[in-house]
Amino acid sequence: MKDVFRLMKLTLREKNRLAIFFICTLFVSAFTYLFVNLIQPILDRLFHMAPGVSIPEKTRLMDWVFQHFNVTEDQYISVIPILLVIVIFGKGLFTFLSSFSMKSIGHKAVRKLRNDLFEHLLYQPTQYYDHVSTGDIMARMTSDVDKIQQAVSGSMGDLIQEIFILIALLIYIFITDWRLALVSFIVAPLAAIPLAVFSKQLKKKGRQNQIKMSDIYSLLYETITGNKIVKAFTMERFELKKFFDATKRFFKTSIDLALIGSLSSPFMEFLGGVLGAFILFVGSTRIAQGHISPGDFGSFIAAIFYAYTPIKRLSRANNVIQQGIASHERIQEIMQEPSQIKEYARDRVLPPVEGHVKFERITFGYDQSQPVLHDISFEVQPAESVAFVGLSGSGKTTIINLLSRFYNPDSGRILIDEHDISKVNLSSLRSQIGLVTQELILFNDNIRNNIAYGLEDTPQEDVEAAARIAEAHDFIQQMPLGYDTQIGEGGILLSSGQRQRLSIARAVLKDPPILILDEATSALDSESERLIQIALDRVMKNRSTFIIAHRLSTIRNSDKIIVIDKGKIVEFGTHRQLCRREGIYKKLYALQFPGEKEILT
Repeated sequence: MKDVFRLMKLTLREKNRLAIFFICTLFVSAFTYLFVNLIQPILDRLFHMAPGVSIPEKTRLMDWVFQHFNVTEDQYISVIPILLVIVIFGKGLFTFLSSFSMKSIGHKAVRKLRNDLFEHLLYQPTQYYDHVSTGDIMARMTSDVDKIQQAVSGSMGDLIQEIFILIALLIYIFITDWRLALVSFIVAPLAAIPLAVFSKQLKKKGRQNQIKMSDIYSLLYETITGNKIVKAFTMERFELKKFFDATKRFFKTSIDLALIGSLSSPFMEFLGGVLGAFILFVGSTRIAQGHISPGDFGSFIAAIFYAYTPIKRLSRANNVIQQGIASHERIQEIMQEPSQIKEYARDRVLPPVEGHVKFERITFGYDQSQPVLHDISFEVQPAESVAFVGLSGSGKTTIINLLSRFYNPDSGRILIDEHDISKVNLSSLRSQIGLVTQELILFNDNIRNNIAYGLEDTPQEDVEAAARIAEAHDFIQQMPLGYDTQIGEGGILLSSGQRQRLSIARAVLKDPPILILDEATSALDSESERLIQIALDRVMKNRSTFIIAHRLSTIRNSDKIIVIDKGKIVEFGTHRQLCRREGIYKKLYALQFPGEKEILT
């Protein structure tokens, strides 16, 4: 029950609608109570007409109602059908109102849950995404949330409503003949044991089922995003086999769920049949002994079998709710992960900076047992450009990630204009850093919105000015709709060079005092690279610029060049200074330009 209450907590924000739901549910229970009461006077009147049959005297609800409204026995035949129609209509009306109000509560609660989950994911630190699969996150955002929605919007309302109806029927049963009621419910506790077993298995299998669905999402995401590699290596059959195996595993857990869910209803039906047979035997004896009337017994039987419907629905609702509980636990696993919301909300704001950056004895490792950077220290003056050179995996990009606080160093500190970046809020830090990465991140939107990403209400002329600086304006003008042209998911409808130039234009429009260029010209041909290099020279003026490039020709004019090897700074200086030494930089430069006799340009 504790797990059920956790799901119910999702609905507590909607107190007004929840109050309406409970009021309507009470009316449904009341009309159900009236319905079974109407059976008694009908049957008693029929049996009263038979010779030799006596009706035991006792206080009954309908007798009191008829007396209060001065309805004679002769009028029963005309009044009872009218009452029956009123009761059925009232029950239907309030069933509709309670069902609709609960569904609206559920949909609103689940909408809030989905929004909270997405917000929590957005503010997760970068290292969180290093250890979870995209497919698993997608499954929790979609399939798991859908399971919770089914439980809260539908089954939770059914559960509460059927419990109220069941209570009303039990009250009637005990009022009619408490001795017969006690005898009848000897069999009922037998249902609790298998129901508990079913609930436990449904929750367990439901969780397994959602995990298998996550595997399917992961495979789907990887195959769609990597479709060119799949086709290039003709691995369609291999990917098909992986996907078929994943759907087979999902099918097996789904069959287990279906088996358990299908068993619960027939079991409850069997118990209902056993209970009914037992009641018929005992009830006949009670009538013969004159303790109850035929009408009392008839309405008692009707109430018992009427109660069977809520019990059966409770079993079905329990099936859905247990799966919803398993999904809710998976959602809570994400929600309990610490986020960076507090980092964004810190009171200390980084003021506008000039771009004086200092790394002081920085050590860092994605896995603390294996450091990537060892005791890194360097300083960049405002408006200086510094380039990082080294083999792949040497730690160049890691330095950039630490500056943007995608990760925090294990030791040491990073200062911008003498402000320790670990002590300021992330929003004020990142708003002053422009980033162009080797991973071309564009969105399925038009060109204008991609350039002006994060900058609402930016004038069109500013967007075009940024595009001109990035040498993108001319090709944009040639597009079918110009700046309103849709570029597809990830900018797939553009060439690599065009996507790169849009990324540069986006950084230019942000106009940050600190600019990071991580392989910013890696996807360009020679002519595009020449144009972009001219543009970057303009962009880098009056900005502290951090450059990572494997093409050494693009960093020759940098104010400083830092050579990184195995996470350590091994060389430092200008292009000319480094070429005069017999070090790593000179060897790398000689490898890229083997035809040059004189490299000291």
